[in-house]
Amino acid sequence: MSGTGKLTVFFGCMFAGKTTSLIKYISEQNFRQNEFLVLKPSVDIRSGKATITTHDGKSHDCIIYSNELDIFEHVTPFTKLIAIDEAQFFDKVFFSDLKRLMGRGIQVVAAGLDKDYLGRPFGLMSSLLEIATERVHLKAKCQCCGKDAEYTYRKTDNKVLILIGQDNHYEARCESCYKGA
Repeated sequence: MSGTGKLTVFFGCMFAGKTTSLIKYISEQNFRQNEFLVLKPSVDIRSGKATITTHDGKSHDCIIYSNELDIFEHVTPFTKLIAIDEAQFFDKVFFSDLKRLMGRGIQVVAAGLDKDYLGRPFGLMSSLLEIATERVHLKAKCQCCGKDAEYTYRKTDNKVLILIGQDNHYEARCESCYKGA
């Protein structure tokens, strides 16, 4: 394989349907099981298994990625697609590896939060969005007023940057409701 693989990024706040879009994208490619890899970061322990899972219960098997994992050990000559969930938690070394794989013609699709709960750019997402060939900005419904939401509001008074949770800790909010909180 040669050429440059395309990078598609699904991004937005929590509850915007990023993982749902990722799973749908993988399914639509009609690749055989040995032609794609699905990765999630080891920090995401919500499902407790080697699966990516949507808030409405859809799931897909995956490889749990940690800094010790060498992605190149999992890539074969048959690999056509690498799918990444919770991309904001991946590091710059992984980003460099992804660019090398894209240089080999491997397609990449990623889903992640573009902003942390403080409204700042989150982790690797800015770098991925910068080189993406396709950007899909997904929005949730604001939990306060029902408008389009682009922000993840933390309901609990915990100041740690990475607090893994779902609706127990977070809700989607539009800009007005987020800034008015």
